[in-house]
Amino acid sequence: MRRITFTSESAERCQLIFGKAFAGRLPESLKIVDSGFRKVFGERLEDEYLMPGGEHVKSVDRVFEIYQVIRASRRKAITAVGGGSLIDLVGYASSGHTDIEKLFLFPTTTVSQVMPALKGFRVNFEFVKDLLSFNCLPDKVFIDFEVSYREYACSSKSVLIFPLLVALSFDNRLFKYLFNVVVSGKDISAEQWEDIVFSSVKAYLKGIETGRFVVGTEIGRLIETASRLKAGYDSSLLFGAMMELRLAEKFGTGDSSVTEDFFRVVKLLWDSRWSSRIDMSSLVDLVEQKGGVRISTPDGNLDKTYFVGCSVFERFVREKTWRGLENFV
Repeated sequence: MRRITFTSESAERCQLIFGKAFAGRLPESLKIVDSGFRKVFGERLEDEYLMPGGEHVKSVDRVFEIYQVIRASRRKAITAVGGGSLIDLVGYASSGHTDIEKLFLFPTTTVSQVMPALKGFRVNFEFVKDLLSFNCLPDKVFIDFEVSYREYACSSKSVLIFPLLVALSFDNRLFKYLFNVVVSGKDISAEQWEDIVFSSVKAYLKGIETGRFVVGTEIGRLIETASRLKAGYDSSLLFGAMMELRLAEKFGTGDSSVTEDFFRVVKLLWDSRWSSRIDMSSLVDLVEQKGGVRISTPDGNLDKTYFVGCSVFERFVREKTWRGLENFV
């Protein structure tokens, strides 16, 4: 069992614990569980309360629902068991509740494992993505390799895109390794998966300790808002990453070879269930309202971020139709 201790700028500490079969060994607490986790794994947890996953769950109404559950349970500790949306919701609700003394996370998707919630918790309001936030750390994050490996092996190999995106953002050597794994076409063993997830989390921690964001985070968030939260998080983040990479390349702050490698693996791993279209007019309008957008650059560039003004962004968008995945290549 491997452990990493992460310390925030405010000196708060969070312990990340890596291992297997954590579901039955979680700390005594009220457990808010993604109902999708129950369907897949069939495990009933002690003191659990089921909620749906997905972006729509991150609402103020659901926050008050959790407050009621906390009051009824009289627990002082709470564990969020699910993907990133449910973790955001539970983290936000518990951070603002004076009765909760301990917050534990058990991320059940690959993306929520390789990008653990260590930059605060956010919920949506009036169809605006992540408008409300609490900046705090969980006490512990339990990262179960078996859970995410099952997602990779049984559900969709496309989830490998997210370790690749973290590596692209923060660790060029890891990115090259993962790129070679993908283009080889070989399946990844459970042991390899453990190393990939652990290395990706280490790279992510290195990045956020320096104040950086995963490439695609900002534009991906705007894409979701422009769609009134109907666009999926996975495809929005990837479209955001592809747009930020092209913008960085256009303005001379990106490595074209790395960009083309990333586009290549996206084509190989893209999940056909993800949305492949963006409402570009609404996105341009949203960027104009904000006066521009700040994009992130891959590991190895001197600039951490680059601000793109609204007029520049609109001209960039008009250069291509940008209606589907094929137009990004």
